[in-house]
Amino acid sequence: MKSIKEVKDYIKHHGEHRHDIEHDIDGVVIKIDSLNEQQELGYTARAPRWAIAFKYPPTVVRTRLIDIGVQVGRTGRITPRAAVEPVLVAGSTVSFATLHNGYEVKRKGVLLGDMIFLRKAGDVIPEILGPVVELRDGSEREFVMPTKCPECGSKLATEKEDDKDLRCLNTRSCPAQLRGRLEHLGSRSVLDIEGLGEKAARALLEEKVISDEGDLFALTADDLQRSDFFVKGANRELAENAKLLLSQLELAKTKPLWRFICALSMRHIGPPTAQALTREFNSLDEIAQAPAEQLARVEGIGQTIADSISQWFAEPWHLDIIQKWKASGVVLEQTQVESGPMPLAGLTIVVTGTLEDFTRDGAAEEITSRGGKASGSVSKNTDFVVVGPGAGSKEAKAVELGRPILDEAGFKILLADGPDAAKAHLGLN
Repeated sequence: MKSIKEVKDYIKHHGEHRHDIEHDIDGVVIKIDSLNEQQELGYTARAPRWAIAFKYPPTVVRTRLIDIGVQVGRTGRITPRAAVEPVLVAGSTVSFATLHNGYEVKRKGVLLGDMIFLRKAGDVIPEILGPVVELRDGSEREFVMPTKCPECGSKLATEKEDDKDLRCLNTRSCPAQLRGRLEHLGSRSVLDIEGLGEKAARALLEEKVISDEGDLFALTADDLQRSDFFVKGANRELAENAKLLLSQLELAKTKPLWRFICALSMRHIGPPTAQALTREFNSLDEIAQAPAEQLARVEGIGQTIADSISQWFAEPWHLDIIQKWKASGVVLEQTQVESGPMPLAGLTIVVTGTLEDFTRDGAAEEITSRGGKASGSVSKNTDFVVVGPGAGSKEAKAVELGRPILDEAGFKILLADGPDAAKAHLGLN
């Protein structure tokens, strides 16, 4: 294409024929071909200046709203979930869509039995836009949010006066919240326990193998043999999924402290926040004893999250979970690395591409455990960029900005001996 008119015509053509292509598309990307011009234009902090994406509006379809049920999340949040007549949208059949909360149901003005407009937000997440009002026949009914938890029967309420979300406040023993916490604990971004998914969590709780997550790390083969899910044959031999779970639980006991902080399901605490806490505190006990004012001074925490942490540790049954984990051999503290208190303190490091001896999460852990910041984008403030095969645009950005680039061997030197040794490896000293 040689002109803006040709670009516009190309975008229009593919917008009109996007569903004729053998695979689904949600837009087109326009790039400048000349490598010299690409180099001259360079990059912003997030994207190349020589390329831009044009997104088409999501496809909107009509279908009927059959019913609205509610789901209970691991933090007790009650979420309305719409069941719709199955309809093909953007390449897949949609049967359900979230409605977020009761206020959102009212705002959208949908009634049970309505014909509705539906799309995939970002061509991914099913979203109800509103009703087709002119097709109503008078048989439609208003949805009323429940007043009791559908899982445990406890009264639903908001935590604060201005909250829009209803919650089940039976945090300790609501079956849905227990299952949710167990699934969360085993997920890849938390303790990464293979074999602890939705079915295993349900079996452990419903067959009363454990009472809550505090019992998890004390599980034995004899315990699992009480569950039909973890045995095979008439003799109730231990199945492979049971052996896998036991071995994975043993491995998990010594995983990094920040992962166990995430595993506790505190409100507002994800991996970045947990990692920030472990840069300031070396054990769960230290975090528990720290006043909210001290927690709020940690970079990336703030008063709201600090208050949430303090409130969590003020609950006696939460402390029982921690004590059970300790008694089962879980390590809830960390030691400083031998090469210094925090050899990568103050450094921002980007890892891109595929490394042989590190997963992406593993490389980030190595960086943050030494006081560094694992970033996802290259800027003038980046101290090192670690590249492997498939590094792509981040490597190009590092070259453009003159940032030090390390291969995997150089990354290992950085971790073992610090930034000066890594620069010497590059011949920069």
